[in-house]
Amino acid sequence: MTIPRAWEHIPERSVLREVVRTLDEAGDLGPPALASALRRPIAMDDVAPWIQFDPHNYRRNLVARTDRWELRLHCWRPGQTTTLHGHGASACAFRVIRGSAFETRIGARDAVLPPGSLVDESAGGLVHQVGNAANDALLTLHAYAPPLPIDAPSARAGRSVVIVGGGASGIAVAVHLLARNSPDLRVYVVERGPWIGRGVAYGVESGVFRLNVPAGKMSLDPRRPGDFAEWAGADPGEFLGRAAYGSYLEARLADAVRASPAKVRIVRGDVVAADHEGVLLADGRRIDAEAVVLATGIAPRVAPSELPVDSRVVDAWDECALAALPREGAILVLGAGLSALDVVALCEAQGHRGSLTILSRRGLLPRPHLSPSSGGAPTGVPPATAAAAPRALRPLIRWVRDHVLEQTRAGRPWQHALDALRPHTASLYRGLPAAERARFVRSVRPYWEVLRHRAPPESLDRIARLRSHGSLEVVAGRVARCTSRGEGLDVEIALAGGGFRTSRYDAIVRCIGPALDPSEAQTPLVRALVESGLAKPDAAGLGIETDEEGRVVTPSGRPSERLYALGAVRRASSWEVTAMPDITGQALALAAHLVP
Repeated sequence: MTIPRAWEHIPERSVLREVVRTLDEAGDLGPPALASALRRPIAMDDVAPWIQFDPHNYRRNLVARTDRWELRLHCWRPGQTTTLHGHGASACAFRVIRGSAFETRIGARDAVLPPGSLVDESAGGLVHQVGNAANDALLTLHAYAPPLPIDAPSARAGRSVVIVGGGASGIAVAVHLLARNSPDLRVYVVERGPWIGRGVAYGVESGVFRLNVPAGKMSLDPRRPGDFAEWAGADPGEFLGRAAYGSYLEARLADAVRASPAKVRIVRGDVVAADHEGVLLADGRRIDAEAVVLATGIAPRVAPSELPVDSRVVDAWDECALAALPREGAILVLGAGLSALDVVALCEAQGHRGSLTILSRRGLLPRPHLSPSSGGAPTGVPPATAAAAPRALRPLIRWVRDHVLEQTRAGRPWQHALDALRPHTASLYRGLPAAERARFVRSVRPYWEVLRHRAPPESLDRIARLRSHGSLEVVAGRVARCTSRGEGLDVEIALAGGGFRTSRYDAIVRCIGPALDPSEAQTPLVRALVESGLAKPDAAGLGIETDEEGRVVTPSGRPSERLYALGAVRRASSWEVTAMPDITGQALALAAHLVP
């Protein structure tokens, strides 16, 4: 066979001659064929003529190319990565020649690829990011068919936005930023977890864990409210799995990456400080940016001091620990919110045959959502009526009660009456003096939350059924003392009505909800913002203050022009901002503000 002139620069005895022959003779150049060509042993000496590095970005060095395929050696210094990208119509396979590659793939957990690893990737569907997270140089050999239309990596220069948090909130704002179609936009998403787009809430895999909002209200784009239900092929009134929603977030991020000329990089790590110039990571790396968006989402509270460090005390967010719960014996569930209902559902699905005890301060369970067959829609509260609401807590509570009573007397469900207030909740909360906000958080919040954060009817039906069978009880009280014994956990409960009781449990599951005060979540970033004088702490203990546009407010009362917050980080100023219908609206508005 005559070697084409495009290959003449490859040494005659090099293994790469065999690689290019295999590529050229292959009929179907799909991922398996590309991988097969790279499967033979390839040493560093074979690729030495194409080793060239760039101090600022990784390099894509051309080895050989025809109109059907191309072969490139990618050279990476420590810390260099691609952006998130797809390959369009091209199939791809690559082999790690030297060093260890790190791959973030939308729809999968991160992977470390040691020397010799061979990866084949389908054309069209894949969106991923590859980089060098080690301290040594990295060499990877890539085959593409047909050749990619670009020769150089994406330029790092441009208008930069750093998003702190790669869960649902962070992905929402990233998707809407990409939709602005700005070619010079560079988005950095900093996430410490191993699975982009999932976060705490949607990083589960069991189908038992359900959304507590109907599918028809969970669209990532508020302008297309039915998008999630259509994507899932579900009825808008269905309560789908949280894992399914995580997959939806991933799919929409991948769509946005493919469609936009803007570029996104995923950065793994913990942000410990932020200022008007960018962010600082715990490992010393710094990312400069024109804007920083705090989208850290919810954080579980730290364990109560009454609980011992014991493998039998597990967290509701730890799916693997929940899967290992005993199938017999007594389980104590701390907290009575939506997470507790999920834990009960999981125990039943796993065939638990013992007893369950739900313990919370007040013994309040979430109230039910309306069934999909109920129909109807909330009657809106006019803005002028909401603006005239009282600006003190007790009169405001009476005002809300009167509104609900008026609606129910007119034959409307109380759920619709409360939902009608949703567009005004933030302004009503902001209208309260700081001391009144603190009273609301301390005394009224638990009662409000069981009404607002409702459960699917089937979840509450399960609780009622288990209670009627005597296998589940709901207790109002708190843990006064817990002692770890060889055969179990002895728990002394201080009952809300007075007195104590002591029981032995085989496991305890913490479902005590997200942290409210930053000290409960041990968040160094929020603490650093306050200590550096860039953020004003909230008098009610809910974090930092923001204005209506999400800008972080400084101690002087001036809003920042470069520091923004999204979702739960806005709780101090807007209270109810943790549900996706709130977050997606914020993300859309913030993206339009940052990229007009």
